[in-house]
Amino acid sequence: MSTSFDPAVPPPEAAFTRKRGHDDAGTAMPDRAAMKRMNEATAARNSDARMARETASARAFVPPTPRSVPPHPPTPKLADAGDIGQQVAELVRLDRVAGALSRATARIDEEAREITAAAERDNLRARIAEAADAALDAAERKEKAPPTLLPILQWDRDRIDHTPVVIEKGLRTTIDNGVCNRALAAVHGVLDEIDAAVLAEADRVLAGVSQAHERLKLAGLSVGATPEEVIDNGDDGALSAVRLWRSSVSRWENVQAVRQWVASVLDRGFEIRDGVLRVVPPPRVRSGSFLTDEEARKANSPQAEARTQGSQWEASTAPGCLSDTGSHEVLRWWVGLSEGQRPRPLGVADLDRTVRKGK
Repeated sequence: MSTSFDPAVPPPEAAFTRKRGHDDAGTAMPDRAAMKRMNEATAARNSDARMARETASARAFVPPTPRSVPPHPPTPKLADAGDIGQQVAELVRLDRVAGALSRATARIDEEAREITAAAERDNLRARIAEAADAALDAAERKEKAPPTLLPILQWDRDRIDHTPVVIEKGLRTTIDNGVCNRALAAVHGVLDEIDAAVLAEADRVLAGVSQAHERLKLAGLSVGATPEEVIDNGDDGALSAVRLWRSSVSRWENVQAVRQWVASVLDRGFEIRDGVLRVVPPPRVRSGSFLTDEEARKANSPQAEARTQGSQWEASTAPGCLSDTGSHEVLRWWVGLSEGQRPRPLGVADLDRTVRKGK
């Protein structure tokens, strides 16, 4: 019986002829420790490569910048609003309310000092020593000792050895709130008088800008003429017209500053800060990914000052872009209209409606 031989299949005895740690060709194979080290090195290289890719991706990613919102313009001050600001200050007389605040808080300060001084001077130990001396003096004179224990107990029960913080702070806060309420009532009380003064000043300003415009037009110039153009023109009245225009623009700015001041008072009221009465300032503009729509509307929406700046005329069809420009451009637009088209200026009587509409 013949036996066939397949060279692809090693004979059974070949398995027993291999050397430990060698392959069929006799090549030495790594042991388990070496294989483990090789696997760990490969895993480390893969981890480093993955970390490098993730770091490069993170550096390439630029987070979106939150939309920046410009800060609200500050509330104008009457002291900076020229003659019309002085007139309104004399009508409102906030100095009286501020004086009442100063005198009331001064009285609290005085009483607090008196209580502190009395507590330091007339303390329990001093009372006991005084009563003991009185009793001993009477006993030495063989007289009946005066009441000693009971007066001390009564005094200790009724004495004030400090000013309770809750009471003092509550009293000061109540005075501050009362001053703010009285200041707001003072503005409401003379709102009609302020309106009349503002409108009268606005009419005078518009008469001046109209006169300056007509005089410059006769000289072949516009209200936007440069100093060089005025000099080169040679018209004797042109320079005076330019000066009238500039002073009128400044006065118009003061009129609008007073209107903005009144609007901010009606919108936000007054507050006491460091003992000084002032209009509550606009809220700080907020931004960030966690800002809610409600918070954004409350803090970032146009405030009373901006809304007033955008409503300077009665039933006006003025371009909306004028609300963000200065008084020069506003008045230049106004004189560019025909006399029948020129709108009337707004005062402060309408600001209650304007303020509430913007809220």
